[in-house]
Amino acid sequence: SLLGFVTPFLIGNGEGAATFSILQFNSVWDIPAVNYLSTYAGLRGANVAGTNHVLKLAFDAGAREFNYISTTFVFGWARKSTLYETDRNDSMDRLDFGYSQSKWVAEQVVRDAARHGLRTRTFRPALITPSASGGGCSSFDIVIRLLAFMIKHGIAVDALNQVSFVPVDVTANNIVAIANQPDTIDRTFHVTRDEYANMVEVINIIHTRTGRTFEHFALRDFVPEVIRRCSRSDLLYPLLDFLIGSVENISAMEFKRYDNSSYRRARAATPWGRPDPSMDETVGGILAFMQRLAIIEPPVENLRHTP
Repeated sequence: SLLGFVTPFLIGNGEGAATFSILQFNSVWDIPAVNYLSTYAGLRGANVAGTNHVLKLAFDAGAREFNYISTTFVFGWARKSTLYETDRNDSMDRLDFGYSQSKWVAEQVVRDAARHGLRTRTFRPALITPSASGGGCSSFDIVIRLLAFMIKHGIAVDALNQVSFVPVDVTANNIVAIANQPDTIDRTFHVTRDEYANMVEVINIIHTRTGRTFEHFALRDFVPEVIRRCSRSDLLYPLLDFLIGSVENISAMEFKRYDNSSYRRARAATPWGRPDPSMDETVGGILAFMQRLAIIEPPVENLRHTP
């Protein structure tokens, strides 16, 4: 149950600030900040010190459980063929940007709390997208920025990297459903899609739904094309340096896959678990979100029947 006291409080300041809530004294949730551009120093306050603070509140309040929302980015640019839910990246392999570093450290903090008697769960989502109706998101993350750029400029990347889009409502629903199962304590769950998908599939769905055409590029040719076309008016512009600096790493982990066996079993064990919507529905939600905020023009509905 998530019934009980709700006490919001702010941790950190500036770009790394994040608001948390003690949802109840029996179970405490920690949902830190996401920022791909900030340094470790910029995110330490929200994602590391913040997690420490929430853990202290959990111990002081006598909470029995602590649910931590982590990320698959704790693996950085790992090149393993399969990353399992039991993997922890103990060697800190390929953690070269602040967000992944701060989340990795925060996981260690939660693990240390578990050694001191707190019952914990760790959830690692990958890329959370708008709901199928186009709602549920309040910011422009890397998925929205990249797809908006590709739609605007009519270019696409043929990379085969796993694209694990899970809508925000499905993500939240399944995390809470799993957290309400006593036998899921002290485990880690990859909140990722069950079936492999890639950006080629995503672009094909956008083409089918909107009638837009795309010029396709291999990854090594796509980034120079982005550099040539990207201007300050593009949502992708703030992430341009990040993308340029990451291209070799993205290419090297093309065949990396996330195993989510524990997540699937736990989701199936509760009547409240929701399966992944189809990728078509998921991409439709992204398009609806971008249409609602006038990121893409003309409206999606007018393009669905384009010959």
